[in-house]
Amino acid sequence: MGIMWLLGGNQSQKRRVIEKSDQESGQVIAECYCQGGHSILSNEAEFDGHPGLTLKLKNSRQEGLLSISPIIGDCRRQFIDFERIPGEVVEICCPVCAEPFPLYNECSCGAHLIALFTSPRAQFSRCVGICQRIGCLHSELISERDLRLLNRQDYF
Repeated sequence: MGIMWLLGGNQSQKRRVIEKSDQESGQVIAECYCQGGHSILSNEAEFDGHPGLTLKLKNSRQEGLLSISPIIGDCRRQFIDFERIPGEVVEICCPVCAEPFPLYNECSCGAHLIALFTSPRAQFSRCVGICQRIGCLHSELISERDLRLLNRQDYF
């Protein structure tokens, strides 16, 4: 069971536990693309029978892959040929074209949330987000609805 963290307006931490029923309610990303229209769903890793979202990670020392669960709020992930250092900010790119994903907003941790698009046409109104900092409280997929709510309520 993963934990989805939301930061309140007074910057106190509030938790909402993602129940198994939440994960079974259909909040699974069935399509996900880079801004160039390349699908990032792959069978590199599977989560509860769903293909993972595979991202290319880069820093000054290495390049590798990260496959994350397509279930909103699920923190499961698998690093492939990448040494994970908690707290490190990494560049997140498309595994096909190697273009960095666009920034959606600043995260409360000081890094950025990047946008992963849920349609081949890159629209910020149809995206999910994830933080660039490894191990951030927002390092699971955040739904497009929650991204908009967090942005409107000045949580970032």
